[in-house]
Amino acid sequence: EDQTRSILSKSKNYVIVRPGPLLGVKSKNGSLDIEVNQGDTIGGGISRDELAGVVVGALVNPNTTKKGITVEVYRTSTRTKLQPEFELQSGNEVTGSTTYAGLFDTIKAAS
Repeated sequence: EDQTRSILSKSKNYVIVRPGPLLGVKSKNGSLDIEVNQGDTIGGGISRDELAGVVVGALVNPNTTKKGITVEVYRTSTRTKLQPEFELQSGNEVTGSTTYAGLFDTIKAAS
């Protein structure tokens, strides 16, 4: 991933979506069940249809243009710390949007 970031950092026009394990059940509530996070401290599962919605949402949200963004995405009910020392709430969560594109309204550029 560091090599990818090195290449992409020259343009800053990218979104890296890091999903958790793919779940075998379809979404019941769409984007309302999804959490987008930054910092690589929290993960969880996501269904294929939810992941497709997140990717399309990232593509159509103008906030993602020319920023360089990396996010973790998962169903809120599956939220899990990636390491025991991490907090379950990172402070970077975005959830509760009625659209997949809305999940990216307040996302920050990668540093």
